[in-house]
Formats: sequence, C-alpha cells, structure tokens
Amino acid sequence: MALPLLQRRFAPIWAALILGGIWGLWHLPAFLMSGTPQSAWSFTPFVLGSIALSLIVTPLFNASQGSILLSFLFHLQLINPIWPDGQPYDTVFFWIAALVIIVINRKTMFRKTHAVTRVIPPAMPMGIPGSLSEESDL
Repeated sequence: MALPLLQRRFAPIWAALILGGIWGLWHLPAFLMSGTPQSAWSFTPFVLGSIALSLIVTPLFNASQGSILLSFLFHLQLINPIWPDGQPYDTVFFWIAALVIIVINRKTMFRKTHAVTRVIPPAMPMGIPGSLSEESDL
C-alpha cells in the first residue's frame, strides 16, 4: 500500500496529493483505449477528481488505524455508484467535500504524528474476545 509508505516521509496532506496524482495516472491507459467508458471522458477533470478523492480517503484510512475497509467501500461506491451518471462537474463536489474534510481534520492532515505508516496493521492484542489467541486456547 502506497499511502503508509508515503506517510513515512510526508504529512498526510502531501501523501494524499501525491497518491491522488499517481492514482489518476494509473488510470491513463483506460483513457487511451477505445471502447472503455473513460475514452469518452476528459483526463484532466478525472485526475483532479482522483486527487480530491485521495484527500477524502486519507483521513478515513488514518482514523481507522490502517484498515482498508472504509477505503474499499468508498472506492467500491466510486466504481459502482449509487448514482451512475457521474459527470466531469462532479469533480467540483469532490473538491468541496475534500476541502471540508481537510478543515475538519486539519490537526491530523498536516502532521505526521497520527499518520499510519505500517503497511500491515498489527494483529489484535491477546485477550480480546474473538481473537485468534483466545480461540486457540479452546
């Protein structure tokens, strides 16, 4: 996972901006192949939207201590949307949401102290009901 590795070096805001750019570029081949939905889209709004979405997902990832569940569900909604008529102007709404989320999380977005930097979160501590260690004692 790129985000924890980027957050080792950068504050979450900068890691999210870098990752959003990478995320947008990752999808570039879909824009160049005919027959894909992306081939009819404009690439610039998509990249700007990817950056905004990365700014939205980063606080979710960090607040969940590195769990990818919320990030996964968010991404699933993006590729299989409830409102499937996504338009380039949706980027404006994503940026508004991203800016609101940055303001709300400004103490954690601009400091590395609460950023998740482990690629694999630690296992559950021993003694928690339902943990593997308790089940193996049976």
